[in-house]
Amino acid sequence: MPFTRHTGPALSPFNAWVLVKSLETMELRVERMVSNAQIIAEFLEARPEIKSVRFPGLKSHPNHALAMKQMSGGGTTIGIEFVGDQAQVFAFMNKLRVIDISNNLGDSKSLITHPATTTHRRLGPEVQAEMGITPSVLRLSVGLEHSADLIKDLTQALS
Repeated sequence: MPFTRHTGPALSPFNAWVLVKSLETMELRVERMVSNAQIIAEFLEARPEIKSVRFPGLKSHPNHALAMKQMSGGGTTIGIEFVGDQAQVFAFMNKLRVIDISNNLGDSKSLITHPATTTHRRLGPEVQAEMGITPSVLRLSVGLEHSADLIKDLTQALS
């Protein structure tokens, strides 16, 4: 509240201009991110190190038909459950070079997070389990990078 008290509830002219400029290219950026996410989800689903991939754009997703009626693609965020334990998941994350580790999602850059120890850490293990969050689950927010670069990064981190 102190920020609003000092600056008011309106954007500065410069911040408003930056926001408007970003909205002009938003459709192009989202289309690229959705396309990348589909490619990455299909790649991950075929990997033996991955137990499951949660992405509405995949036919294996329980709500795929509904998602395709409501959306023009599967979105930009992928849930990944690994075959290994939390230590193996952290080792994988630490090997990534293009994809950054962050608890923030929705950037133009690809980001990965471990929900059990970041966004959902305050919830008990039972509640996390009810939500499908286990120590071997990661959430990947796919960005604008070339999909081949992302696949190369994921491949080297998985090996």
